[in-house]
Amino acid sequence: MKKFAVLFILLLTIFIVTGCARSDGGKGSDTMPPTVPNGISITAVSSSEVKVSWKPSADDTGVTRYKIYRNGAYLKKTTDATSMTDTGLKQKTRYCYKVSACDASGNESAQSTDVCAVL
Repeated sequence: MKKFAVLFILLLTIFIVTGCARSDGGKGSDTMPPTVPNGISITAVSSSEVKVSWKPSADDTGVTRYKIYRNGAYLKKTTDATSMTDTGLKQKTRYCYKVSACDASGNESAQSTDVCAVL
């Protein structure tokens, strides 16, 4: 029992010293992610370029950026813009895009549903 008490005091001390204790008076911080982007559309700009657009997401503290995924892999991020252009694409190839929204606290929404096109 004595070892347990010493361990407890040691862990409590580490917790307080490292700043892990809440400093917001117990009110909590932003833990809610933005809404999932929707209204995703793809418009062909040329035979090797598309524009991907979406409706803005909502968030209680504001959306700071969007992450774009192509064929299941992270492609790039935008600031708060609700469109991006993807270049250097191959003809007769299927491209599928998903978008997620992020806020200033680092919360990320779920990814949107796939929207696909063949150039």
